[in-house]
Amino acid sequence: MDNHNMRLLWFESFQKHQDELEAANLLKLQAMEPQCRYYVEASLDGKLEWTEWAYTTHERDQLVQDAKDCGFSYTVEEHE
Repeated sequence: MDNHNMRLLWFESFQKHQDELEAANLLKLQAMEPQCRYYVEASLDGKLEWTEWAYTTHERDQLVQDAKDCGFSYTVEEHE
Protein backbone atom coordinates (compact mmCIF):
# COMPACT_ATOMS: atom_id res chain seq x y z
CA MET A 1 0.00 0.00 0.00
CA ASP A 2 2.91 2.33 0.74
CA ASN A 3 4.19 1.95 -2.84
CA HIS A 4 0.75 2.79 -4.21
CA ASN A 5 0.49 5.97 -2.11
CA MET A 6 3.97 7.05 -3.15
CA ARG A 7 3.08 6.63 -6.84
CA LEU A 8 -0.09 8.65 -6.36
CA LEU A 9 1.93 11.46 -4.77
CA TRP A 10 4.37 11.39 -7.70
CA PHE A 11 1.53 11.52 -10.17
CA GLU A 12 -0.15 14.42 -8.39
CA SER A 13 3.16 16.26 -8.24
CA PHE A 14 3.70 15.64 -11.95
CA GLN A 15 0.19 16.88 -12.75
CA LYS A 16 0.72 20.02 -10.68
CA HIS A 17 4.00 20.71 -12.47
CA GLN A 18 2.35 20.17 -15.89
CA ASP A 19 -0.43 22.60 -14.96
CA GLU A 20 2.14 25.22 -13.93
CA LEU A 21 4.01 24.81 -17.23
CA GLU A 22 0.80 25.05 -19.20
CA ALA A 23 -0.28 28.18 -17.30
CA ALA A 24 3.05 29.81 -18.20
CA ASN A 25 2.72 28.71 -21.88
CA LEU A 26 5.94 26.71 -21.61
CA LEU A 27 4.48 23.56 -23.16
CA LYS A 28 3.62 25.19 -26.47
CA LEU A 29 6.04 25.30 -29.36
CA GLN A 30 7.06 28.77 -30.42
CA ALA A 31 6.31 29.71 -34.02
CA MET A 32 9.54 29.67 -35.96
CA GLU A 33 10.24 32.58 -38.21
CA PRO A 34 11.55 31.60 -41.62
CA GLN A 35 15.23 32.27 -41.58
CA CYS A 36 17.66 33.10 -44.27
CA ARG A 37 20.38 30.66 -45.31
CA TYR A 38 23.48 31.22 -47.38
CA TYR A 39 25.14 29.13 -50.07
CA VAL A 40 28.87 29.79 -50.26
CA GLU A 41 31.04 28.66 -53.17
CA ALA A 42 34.83 28.96 -53.14
CA SER A 43 36.99 28.59 -56.22
CA LEU A 44 40.63 28.92 -57.19
CA ASP A 45 41.63 29.84 -60.75
CA GLY A 46 38.07 29.17 -61.94
CA LYS A 47 38.01 25.65 -60.44
CA LEU A 48 35.32 25.04 -57.82
CA GLU A 49 37.05 23.92 -54.61
CA TRP A 50 34.17 23.66 -52.15
CA THR A 51 30.58 24.63 -51.46
CA GLU A 52 28.85 24.93 -48.13
CA TRP A 53 25.54 26.03 -46.62
CA ALA A 54 25.52 28.50 -43.73
CA TYR A 55 22.44 29.00 -41.57
CA THR A 56 23.54 32.04 -39.59
CA THR A 57 25.44 35.18 -40.44
CA HIS A 58 28.20 34.00 -38.11
CA GLU A 59 28.62 30.74 -40.06
CA ARG A 60 28.54 32.69 -43.34
CA ASP A 61 31.23 35.06 -42.11
CA GLN A 62 33.42 32.14 -41.00
CA LEU A 63 33.13 30.48 -44.41
CA VAL A 64 33.95 33.73 -46.19
CA GLN A 65 36.97 34.21 -43.93
CA ASP A 66 38.11 30.63 -44.61
CA ALA A 67 37.90 31.29 -48.35
CA LYS A 68 39.85 34.53 -48.01
CA ASP A 69 42.52 32.86 -45.85
CA CYS A 70 43.06 30.21 -48.53
CA GLY A 71 43.22 32.78 -51.32
CA PHE A 72 40.01 31.56 -52.95
CA SER A 73 37.51 33.71 -54.73
CA TYR A 74 34.02 33.17 -53.35
CA THR A 75 30.36 33.87 -53.96
CA VAL A 76 27.57 34.02 -51.42
CA GLU A 77 23.96 33.46 -52.43
CA GLU A 78 21.19 34.34 -50.02
CA HIS A 79 18.21 31.93 -49.94
CA GLU A 80 15.01 32.43 -48.00
